[in-house]
Formats: sequence, structure tokens, C-alpha cells
Amino acid sequence: MVRLGVDSLSTKNTPNLKMLDAIIPWQRNYKYLGVTLDKNLHFRDHIERVRNTALFYKARLGAVLGRKSKLSRRNKRTIYKMCIRTVMTYASPVFAHAAPKALHRLQVIQNKFCRAATDAHWCVRNSILHRDLELPTISKYMKDASKRFFDIAGSHPNALLRALSHPPYP
Repeated sequence: MVRLGVDSLSTKNTPNLKMLDAIIPWQRNYKYLGVTLDKNLHFRDHIERVRNTALFYKARLGAVLGRKSKLSRRNKRTIYKMCIRTVMTYASPVFAHAAPKALHRLQVIQNKFCRAATDAHWCVRNSILHRDLELPTISKYMKDASKRFFDIAGSHPNALLRALSHPPYP
């Protein structure tokens, strides 16, 4: 049985949860289905964890995706989309509304990939690199993925899912 322990409030006036007379401690963050949730849904910790994972894969694939690689740009782009972008955008309809500053940290990873894959000079604009590699920005990709998700949910046979599928984007 779960009950609120009214007798032992924390300093923030938050009641303790008890189950079988054992106090369940409050957590600042909670990871659920691969998404790190915080109490205000800012997703900073989630984006930082995803960013570190993407950088790990990018480092492991550095020789294949780097400037001196003999792979074609098309193959480099395919590997990036399959191995790195999927890590960064997993469950993106959930956190696509995060602060632009937080999402920019993921965009930086994509910008660095574009520059290395094309062996471009530092003065070439990121927008040119994205155009040449036919890659949308991370924000655009996440917005499109969210729209597709909510379009599919809106036509789902389950009435409850249809009722909850009001997209956050117009």
C-alpha cells in the first residue's frame, strides 16, 4: 500500500512517499524508456547524456567518417544518420520542445560531422555543408519527426491515443 507520510515533510514541503512503511526517496531525475526526466521537464540532463553518447559513437567512427576517409560523402552521411543521429533524436517528440540553447548542443555535433565529412575549410558556412550533405538541422529533423509521430497517432485505431494526439506544432 502506498501512502503519503504527512508526519515527515521535507524542507521543501514535499510529502514523503511510503510503501509498506518504507520511505521512498525523491529523485531529482528519473530515466524512463531511455529518456531522462527532471521535475521541470527541461531535459538538460537527457540532452547531455545523449550528447555524450553521440560523441562516443562519433569518436569510435572517427576513422570512417573523418577527413581522410576514402568513403564517399553519401556513405559517410548514411553511417552518420544510422549510428549517430538516431542516438541524438531517439524519442525526440518528447524533448523537441526543450530550450533552443540545450538543443544547440546536439546541433554542434552535427555541424562538426558535416565539416569533417566534407573536409571543408573553417570559413565554409554550416548551412552550405548541410545543403551539400542533404541534412536538415537537428531542430528541423526533430520537428518533422514530431509531426509524423502526431499524424500517425491521430489516425490510430485506439480512441484514447487519438484523443491525446494533439500536436505541439501547428
